[in-house]
Amino acid sequence: MYKVIITVTNTKIGVAKLLSYPYRPKRIKYQVPLYRVKVEGKDTSGNPVEAKFEAIRFGVKRTKTINAHIVGLQDAQSYTLTWHFITTMDEMAWRVYAGFFVHRGPNSPSSGTFGSIGCIEICGIGEWDRFNNLIKELAGSASLEEVSNNRLAKIVYQATTKPPLIKL
Repeated sequence: MYKVIITVTNTKIGVAKLLSYPYRPKRIKYQVPLYRVKVEGKDTSGNPVEAKFEAIRFGVKRTKTINAHIVGLQDAQSYTLTWHFITTMDEMAWRVYAGFFVHRGPNSPSSGTFGSIGCIEICGIGEWDRFNNLIKELAGSASLEEVSNNRLAKIVYQATTKPPLIKL
C-alpha cells in the first residue's frame, strides 16, 4: 500500500455560488472562488500520477445571531484523513479534523443550491466518485476504509487569504 497526497492549492480557477449555512429558511446566496485540488501518488508501475479537481474551499456561515462571514482553512497545514459518515451530507466523507471534511460538492458549482461552511467540496458530475476511486487505486487498497485504517491519505493545504464576502 502507498501514500496518497491530496493538495488543496491556493490556485483560483473560477467561481462558485453557494448559500449561507446553516441558517434556514432565509439562506442568502454568495460567491466564493473555486480552487484547484490535486491528488498525487504512484501507479502500480511506480510512475507518478497527478489528477486535478475543482473544489469549493471556503463557505459562508450565517446564523440568527451571527452575521454572514467567510469560513474555512486558510493557513498552510496538513492532516491524515479518516473516512467517516457525515450527518450533514448523509454519506461517507474524509474527515480532516473536528467538523472539517472533504466531501461531495455540487454537480454545478454555479447553481447556487449548495450550502457550505468551509469544508472542501469536490465539484462536478461524477467527480466525487473519480476522486475516491483514484485515492483507492493509488493507495493500492480495496476500499476507502482500508486507506483510512492504514493512514494512507494525507491532505496538504497551501496558504491563501480568505476571499471577500460577496453577496449576490
